[in-house]
Amino acid sequence: MVESVALSSTQKLSILERTRIAELRDQASRKLATGRRVNDVSDDPQDYLRAQALANRVSGLLGAKSGIGQGIESLLTAQTGLEAMQKLSEQLKGIAISAQSASGTQLSGLVDQFDTVRQQLDNLAGDATYQGVNLLSNPAGTLRIGISDKAGETFTVNGQASDVTALSIGAAASDYNNFSTTANIESAIAALDDAISTIQSNEASIVNNAAILQVREDFTQDLADVLQSGREKLLTADLNAEGAKLMSAEVRDNLSVQGQKIAARSQSLIVDLLATG
Repeated sequence: MVESVALSSTQKLSILERTRIAELRDQASRKLATGRRVNDVSDDPQDYLRAQALANRVSGLLGAKSGIGQGIESLLTAQTGLEAMQKLSEQLKGIAISAQSASGTQLSGLVDQFDTVRQQLDNLAGDATYQGVNLLSNPAGTLRIGISDKAGETFTVNGQASDVTALSIGAAASDYNNFSTTANIESAIAALDDAISTIQSNEASIVNNAAILQVREDFTQDLADVLQSGREKLLTADLNAEGAKLMSAEVRDNLSVQGQKIAARSQSLIVDLLATG
């Protein structure tokens, strides 16, 4: 029969103390290893939940920032298209001006050049598409961008049709009667002046909207950074304090061990005295 070992109250208290010290040491070691004061909900339920809420908000903001960035790219696509269209419009105007002093075969060649460039300008309007949205086509598309982590907060950009029909740029062969008269040529030049002015106005609107979105994108990133910093402050451990706690726990554990040895030695001496008495 195995006899049970009776522990004195002092020994029991010492074991409980060492158990508690081991828990404190483990906690301090984990915080030092992770750099975090709060690693799970049991460490600090209130701060853990507050930090989780901040993390969710940061995730939502970064998602919105990504969408804003894509919106800016769509606007830059339209701007690139308008810049190219202005160059082609200016080229068309140059052809029309050249037609004023041309005749015969040369004039016929200029008419062909004009209509070829005009077609390319029309093609550009159709090609200025980004992720399925074309702000220059006829009819023009509409860009809707979520600008916040809150549902329903959007920024809308209505496109402006910028093909040759919307810009009222006629064909030389038909609309301007093959540049056969000075009035026909002047009509083409006037139409191109208006078209260039419209293109510049449309581009200014696109640039202005892109600038608004750029400000919003920067704000969203800055806000996410602030919230992330706040989250880190809730979770981050004071490494100096945790290091001190770990050293303290180790010292207390060593003292507890020594105390147990002394207590055991004292009991042994008492037993020896009783045995020889």
